Amino acid sequence: MWPVFVMLMAGLSTTPRAEVAARVNGQAILVREVDAPSSAKIATLHEELRARAARSLDRLIDDRLRAQAPAAQVLPPSPAPITEDQIQAFRASRAEDFEGPFAPGGAARDPAAEHAAICYYLEQQARAVAEAEARHHLREGHTIELFLPEARELEQALAPTRKVARVDGGAIRAAQIERAAALPLYRLRGEIYRERQRNTEAAIDDLLLTQEARRRGVSKQDLLAEVSGGVTVSDEEVQTFIEAERAAGWPVPTAERARPYLEFRKAYTRRQALLDRLRAAARIKSLLQEPALPRLPVMEAGAPGLGAWAGLRLVVYTNYRCPLCRAVQREIDRLLAADQTVRVVFHDFIPVYDPVATEAARLCRCAARLGAFERMRGELLAREPPAFGLAWYQEEALSPLASNLGIDPAAFRQCLSSAEIQEAIERDTAQARELGFEEAPAFVAEGIPLTGMQSASGLTRALHQGHGPQASHASRRVSREQPR
Repeated sequence: MWPVFVMLMAGLSTTPRAEVAARVNGQAILVREVDAPSSAKIATLHEELRARAARSLDRLIDDRLRAQAPAAQVLPPSPAPITEDQIQAFRASRAEDFEGPFAPGGAARDPAAEHAAICYYLEQQARAVAEAEARHHLREGHTIELFLPEARELEQALAPTRKVARVDGGAIRAAQIERAAALPLYRLRGEIYRERQRNTEAAIDDLLLTQEARRRGVSKQDLLAEVSGGVTVSDEEVQTFIEAERAAGWPVPTAERARPYLEFRKAYTRRQALLDRLRAAARIKSLLQEPALPRLPVMEAGAPGLGAWAGLRLVVYTNYRCPLCRAVQREIDRLLAADQTVRVVFHDFIPVYDPVATEAARLCRCAARLGAFERMRGELLAREPPAFGLAWYQEEALSPLASNLGIDPAAFRQCLSSAEIQEAIERDTAQARELGFEEAPAFVAEGIPLTGMQSASGLTRALHQGHGPQASHASRRVSREQPR
């Protein structure tokens, strides 16, 4: 029996809503007026916003169905192993990508690394197909009703109890979407807010000029002509500008080109001076609402950590190959040295195929299982990462490495060859993506999301911000449970 899908969308009035972006001396500037100059961009952001919410809702529906299904039905799909013939056929079909001076690696490319990359790509494709088929079977025979709001309503956080779907009569609430897609929804909402904010500032300037022109009994065009009219630039001003450009090392313009630019700049300065006076005397109230900073779950289960067992929690999604990740690791060391109450939890995040980063992750995970995570981490950070396609440690170096770490060489080697370790790395990477992160390094500091290069002091500030009054002890306790 096929699944029954009843698509029910939240109804909206066909009349545009008279939302107000700002008031200037009591006169309203409407959101639809503010959106007009950026209508195409706003429409694209709306599409992305709704698509992101829809993907999260799909995942929540699948989670609900898996929780109800027999254990055998929710086992991860196991596609057939990739054969040598498949690898060779793929390479032959895309010879231009692997041959010639412009292929990745050029003449120095490593055939073994190329072979592994193709195999990994085909495995991912096969897994995606198997997962899509499993998802199709999972939904068979179930009644699924969707009530996903239109994009306009998604611009702000939805009411937590609002129903967004029903699975066999059981409701899924908006609070679940807001948790599942907190960071990507925040980013898209922020882009919409910033675009409107820029347009609102321009609209305020335009309205102030219109109101001033009305007060003077002239048109806005005449007012601007009056303000910028009669602008002249002397030969001395032109020469001073040219000499300043030369002293700064910039290309030196001719006097004929410099004069119109200086005239425009002087007219613009006069216009801005008028707007500054008008703004100072006006009653201006912006009514746009900046989206609230999201709070993400602090996932600890199954990951190695350093520092105190109790206290503030910093979760890091990282690897040991990317330069920014390695730089941030040094800042984490400074943080741990400065604050003995902080615990740092390390999750693997390898967003693209990268055997060098993957090997390092396996080394750290296995060392952590045997009680030597800190020492293994220090070893990797003390070495320069090998070139793509090369190994951190050759096979014969693993036993001496284990001995130096103070762990059993046989247990270490056995762990490194286990499929379970690779699954844990992939699970961590998938978790980072589900939270909305796209690149490493990424952080959750007591619920506050951060990305990119961070200093020890910046991480400390985020930890204390996340630990503030708005963070309840109960929510922190739940966030430390085993991730999905």
